[in-house]
Amino acid sequence: MIFLPRGNPVRQKVNPARINIPEAMEKLRVGTFTGYLRFDAPQGSGVILFQEGQLISSIFVDKDEKERLIAYDAIAKIFEVSILGNAVLNIFRLSSDLVVGVHALLHGRYLHKGLDLSCYDVRELLDSIKEEGLTACLRIYAEDQTALILYDQGYALGFFHEGQTELEPTADVAKSVALLPGAKLDCLEVRSADEIILADLMGSADLGPIWQRARKLLLEDRRQREETAVRSQEKSQERQRQHTFAIFKTIAGNHIGKFGVTQVEKAFSVVDSTLSGESLEKYYADLQRLARLVAGQSKITTMIEEMRKQISSAG
Repeated sequence: MIFLPRGNPVRQKVNPARINIPEAMEKLRVGTFTGYLRFDAPQGSGVILFQEGQLISSIFVDKDEKERLIAYDAIAKIFEVSILGNAVLNIFRLSSDLVVGVHALLHGRYLHKGLDLSCYDVRELLDSIKEEGLTACLRIYAEDQTALILYDQGYALGFFHEGQTELEPTADVAKSVALLPGAKLDCLEVRSADEIILADLMGSADLGPIWQRARKLLLEDRRQREETAVRSQEKSQERQRQHTFAIFKTIAGNHIGKFGVTQVEKAFSVVDSTLSGESLEKYYADLQRLARLVAGQSKITTMIEEMRKQISSAG
């Protein structure tokens, strides 16, 4: 899970499987968009950062936080989970300076993670950041809200609250995420803005082939899985058909002897693999006609009723 405050919403709750993402990102590039795209899926979360139309960073973290991908590997994974059709895309606008701060956070190094604010002395941590002159980011999160506090060499640069596009100089204590039940804190050491080298990933490579390759691989995988499922279903249906065939021969043998078994073998050829009602009715009619050569109607009726019950109980 990637915890980030939401900026100014541009698009929300979009199904990325319904759009061509490289084309959409090209529009953001041409429109000199600054902000981030967030993709959430059962497999994990991905974020793509834009600064004035340049794609400066991408990251994907799986749901168990065991896999962390960046750059083109992250983009390929984001494309993959989007094409699968169970992701949600949200787009938020930020200021250029704030995007750099988010970039630093996403690529920072954890000093503390998941600290419970109800039993942790935050003042001691803040004093430590100041005394050691750390360039760091504090992330406070609870429920579906997140706030960031950015520090440069021990000095607080400002706060990034939900719905904001700029760093704010102060925090509204009454609305503080830290006051929410279950609030947690992460502390990450980050690089300063002067140390961050921002490369344009869209300027370095065409994302179209990455998108097409992901689509091709997923479609081929889906085709193979569907074919495997069909073969498995066909085998299962044939096993059920043969099982029914064996039971019908036993029932016929019990009611009209060996002749009945032989007639079941003749008549059962019309029964399809799905044991459809139409094919079974034809089978019953054929069997009844053949059985009249050696048995009375009462025995035949009882035999067929037992076969019908067998089919009904199996269904």
